[in-house]
Amino acid sequence: MNTLTSNSIFVGVDVHKYGHSAVALDVLGQEKGKLDFTNQTLLPFTTWLASLGDKDNIVVGLEDTNCYGTHMVESLRKESFHIRYVPAILTERERKRSTKREKSDYVDAKRVGRVILTKYEETLPAKESIADERELQTARSLDLLLMERRDLVKHKTILKNQLHALIYQRYTESYRTVVPRSFTKKSIRWFLSDTRNDETILAASIVRRLLRLLFVENHIYAISKEITIIGSQSKEALSLTAIHGCGMVTASAIMAEVITVKRFADKHCFSMYAGVAPTERSSGRKQTMHTNPFGNRQLNKAIHTIALSQIAIKGDPTGKEYYQRKLKEGKTKLWALRCLKHQIAKRVFQTLRYC
Repeated sequence: MNTLTSNSIFVGVDVHKYGHSAVALDVLGQEKGKLDFTNQTLLPFTTWLASLGDKDNIVVGLEDTNCYGTHMVESLRKESFHIRYVPAILTERERKRSTKREKSDYVDAKRVGRVILTKYEETLPAKESIADERELQTARSLDLLLMERRDLVKHKTILKNQLHALIYQRYTESYRTVVPRSFTKKSIRWFLSDTRNDETILAASIVRRLLRLLFVENHIYAISKEITIIGSQSKEALSLTAIHGCGMVTASAIMAEVITVKRFADKHCFSMYAGVAPTERSSGRKQTMHTNPFGNRQLNKAIHTIALSQIAIKGDPTGKEYYQRKLKEGKTKLWALRCLKHQIAKRVFQTLRYC
């Protein structure tokens, strides 16, 4: 559904672990019905939706499915209902603007429906509505692996920070004469051999953390390898690796968030979704551009990684030239980087669209 009609029906759904609430609204915002259901009673939900009118006129709005709404979304996809995802920030704004700021499952579901009704163009069609089975399966697999990898990388950083402090307590800076780099495989072996026979609590703490660090690094390596294998089977991810600074893990992170480029009307819509397009704030003769703090932060981070790689010493000549040109125009380093990210987002969109 690309256009709304006078017969359109908007169904807002508030998703929870043990139950969901749905409220149907017509184009005037008047309530047409409501229903409480669970993941075990999805058939009554789809039957209730079908009773509201023509399926082509029904838009189901979901604020955030996470893992609790996956069965519901799959059921809606099989029945070919049109699904749209509503950013949580929009429903929060709807609540703050209301004179009655009460909160309940019924009220939240109604707010989701009102956001679809009044801000349809600011929402995106759900991936389940327009992506094919191959794209969905690839995105789900990559999303699970990348989520696990991000958690492991965070834990790896925590361990390294703790080890830096503990190793300094034991050796001060003297250890760098033997192992200049702290956490290479060679360095870790040296630390382990030097501290294993030490019975102090400090040495034991270092050994335990070093062993956990090795364990985490092995898991990160294994997951990255699996991501590369799955990403290599996707023509979209492979085409993204042609962009300088975009490795297979970064390309897979982009595909896990985008799923299918058919969700976006044009490159500007894609840039706004990624949070790299600046927002305008103007009044009279005063026109200013500001950073967009919203958008998909994981997609933004992937594009940020590509941008940093392109302006590095061994980066992309075209990217560095564009970055330096923006600096000469008087822009700050941070704003010049944002401009480069905007250009990269456009190229990502074009690459996915024509691959």
